[in-house]
Amino acid sequence: MTTIGKLGLALCFTSGLGFGITFYNGQLVDAACYNQNSNTSGEKVWVKCAPTAATTFAIHANGKIRMLDNGGNDKVLTAFKNGDLKRDKNGDMPVVVSGHRHGDTITVEGVRARGSDTSVH
Repeated sequence: MTTIGKLGLALCFTSGLGFGITFYNGQLVDAACYNQNSNTSGEKVWVKCAPTAATTFAIHANGKIRMLDNGGNDKVLTAFKNGDLKRDKNGDMPVVVSGHRHGDTITVEGVRARGSDTSVH
């Protein structure tokens, strides 16, 4: 195989590794609270359903709520307990979640507070 052919093959394989990872910028939400209050109109659900360390998590991003998978919940909980995730002055908990979306659930690769370089993978 020629050098160009090998390079092309290598690029095909490596490009597939990053396919489908999306970054979601939004507010962390208590998933159980959201499920009970999803029809509340006029309220900011991410403030009403502010997360605690004793909840499962979702993210409000681009006007939609996406649930986090079990591994994502573990990663958020670790970041939460480490003090990496904090509320802002409005009571929101802004985060960046990276992962793959499957329907309304995100398989989380990493999570960090928005504006932070500290990430949990």
